[in-house]
Amino acid sequence: MPFGTTKNASYSDKEILKYAAQLGPRKSVVLDAKNWPTDPEATTSRYVVPAGTILKHSVTNPKAMVPYDGSGSIKGILAAPIDLVARATSAEEPAAMFFHAVVFATAALVGFTNYASAVVSTLNTCKFE
Repeated sequence: MPFGTTKNASYSDKEILKYAAQLGPRKSVVLDAKNWPTDPEATTSRYVVPAGTILKHSVTNPKAMVPYDGSGSIKGILAAPIDLVARATSAEEPAAMFFHAVVFATAALVGFTNYASAVVSTLNTCKFE
């Protein structure tokens, strides 16, 4: 890092599971960095996707995941916060996703109140408390 500069990363990490997953199923996925909401207060193009974000496959890039918006099929819940450094069309970030046999803390899930019925019915092997 150059002399006289500082770098800060600030986001609140939260526990999205009620109980430890141990060696529970996690799936490696790729986030499509272009298809995320913009932060009006951000000074750069970086965006931290919070843990607990409900994920679905992207329409434009079927191998990658984007946030669930009420359309499409829910595939899982983002396991940890991911910093999207580049927001270009070809930018992708690796991530981990929970999708089976875990107990989620509903208060920590992003948008759970909006999509509760869809999440509970799609991820039917998971519990939500």
